[in-house]
Amino acid sequence: MRLYKIEVFKLFYRKFFITCLLSVLGILLLYFYFVNVGDERTTVNGNLYTGYKAVQVDREITKEFSGVLTDDIAEQIVGKYGFPSKVEEYYGYFRDQNYLNGFITKYLGNGYFRDWNDYQVSTSLYTISQTDLGRVVEVSGNEITLDYTKGWTVFFDTLQLGMILGSVLILVGVSPVFSEEYQNKMAALLFTSEEGKSKDIIAKIAASFTMTTIIYIVIVSCVFVCIGSVYGFTGKDCIIGTVLGNALNPANPATMKTVSFFAVLTLILDYLALLSLCAITVCVSAHFKSLFHAVSVSCMIWLAPLLIRIMGGGAGFILMAGTPLFMIMSGVLLDSFNFLIIPIIIAMCILILCTINGWHIYRIEDKGEENQIG
Repeated sequence: MRLYKIEVFKLFYRKFFITCLLSVLGILLLYFYFVNVGDERTTVNGNLYTGYKAVQVDREITKEFSGVLTDDIAEQIVGKYGFPSKVEEYYGYFRDQNYLNGFITKYLGNGYFRDWNDYQVSTSLYTISQTDLGRVVEVSGNEITLDYTKGWTVFFDTLQLGMILGSVLILVGVSPVFSEEYQNKMAALLFTSEEGKSKDIIAKIAASFTMTTIIYIVIVSCVFVCIGSVYGFTGKDCIIGTVLGNALNPANPATMKTVSFFAVLTLILDYLALLSLCAITVCVSAHFKSLFHAVSVSCMIWLAPLLIRIMGGGAGFILMAGTPLFMIMSGVLLDSFNFLIIPIIIAMCILILCTINGWHIYRIEDKGEENQIG
């Protein structure tokens, strides 16, 4: 336990790492408040609201109609707020919509909006049974729930950015675990101690996974606090296909899952992705005797699946869906849901094999250094 605490202290109490951690949290907060909240806009009874006020107004007007969505409810919403129709150049949605009439128009209106110069204003509504929502009801056997879900939309968006930034933190924070000992000529000294021959290697690996876990908890907590303080988490029983952009597809069972189910699954896979990235970084750190090389190679391995995905087509996607870079992406989870076991197996293999390899390589160096000292 003493060695473990020492290794945890060595990883965390580096000025560069602490600076990076604070920078990541700062970037998340800036992105959330200026990109997500700052882009909010809603129009109710001719009055335009923006930013935080727009969120609160949308949440308030949605309370009246929250519950099972019916054709009658849809007619009431349109009767009260009308169809949105205002278009501005280079903006990708009707500029005079609010959350309610925007939702109803998108899924039940007879118009469409493809671009600011390619749209048709709705003049009437289809019945639910005539739309994708109706097909979802037929396939899933569940009613469509209407509630304010913008918080979940922002949650998945902000969480994905947080996991990307967290991955960078892991690459920077875990890379020194073995390579810095080589670089500072400390490995030989450690190997002369009784504990250094065996326990210190385990302590280093355990400290690396501890750092990864703490990074994950800090980022997830930050995202939850931000979303909860502005948007709230209503709508957990709505279907995820209506929350993630234009993802609703009755042929894809993933898009018909509840938001709460998808959120829990995303959090679990995000954690698995960060653990597998930690294992990769530990393995690379054990192979290189320079911190710069360890960080550089770890970053290249992390980003390599992007190139492989571009070049590999469909087969490349199946394989790359289990890598740390792609497993944190909500869109990839939706697309790979039907064969999700494959990405999970790939991620688990990366986690186990890289950890064992890192331990084995450092043990070999242990013997080499010990022989040199002898």
